[in-house]
Amino acid sequence: MANGKKMIIFDWNGTLIDDVWLNLNAINGVLEKRGIKPITTEYYRENFQFPVSIFYKELGLDIKGEWDEIANEFGDLYLSDIEKVKLFPDVIQVLEELAKAGIEVSILSAMEHKMLNKHVEMLRIDKYFRFIEGIENYYAEGKTHLCRKILDESGYSENEILFVGDTCHDYETAKAAGCDAALVSRGHNTAEVLKSTGAPVFSSLTELLKKRLM
Repeated sequence: MANGKKMIIFDWNGTLIDDVWLNLNAINGVLEKRGIKPITTEYYRENFQFPVSIFYKELGLDIKGEWDEIANEFGDLYLSDIEKVKLFPDVIQVLEELAKAGIEVSILSAMEHKMLNKHVEMLRIDKYFRFIEGIENYYAEGKTHLCRKILDESGYSENEILFVGDTCHDYETAKAAGCDAALVSRGHNTAEVLKSTGAPVFSSLTELLKKRLM
């Protein structure tokens, strides 16, 4: 069971919570304010990347001149509807199965740390997680350093941890920390984009649990 894995580190946005729609709404709000044509869900999932500043620049936003304003504006638009964001339907069941199997779980997110913890508590699942780590600001620049922090504090070796995410950056984060990665294709990148990493790609956490961990 678990293929030797003792801890699963989950990404948050697009992996445990279904928030692609909210990110898209917030980005389009930023674009429309500046007279830039809004993007579709398909375009978003095929092109979204980290650091998000690169993605925003490709959309025509003035990153050099307006980065702070854009980041804050996006954050305000995202938070305005955050209470409508739900967990993916299989999340609780998967967390329960992992707990029964004695596998610890943690969260690592490019969401700002306090906001992340508040959101996890809002959805009443904080009791499951040993570590909940978000970044230090609202710029969504990356989280590789925090993956290393969790690994160091967990007491586990790299091969005892699996990082589960929904973007190419999640794969890159896992590789930089020396951990295995598995990707789920219902979030911020499409299956086709995720397969380009060479990591195993699953349609849901339930499929990942059955095929990779049990």
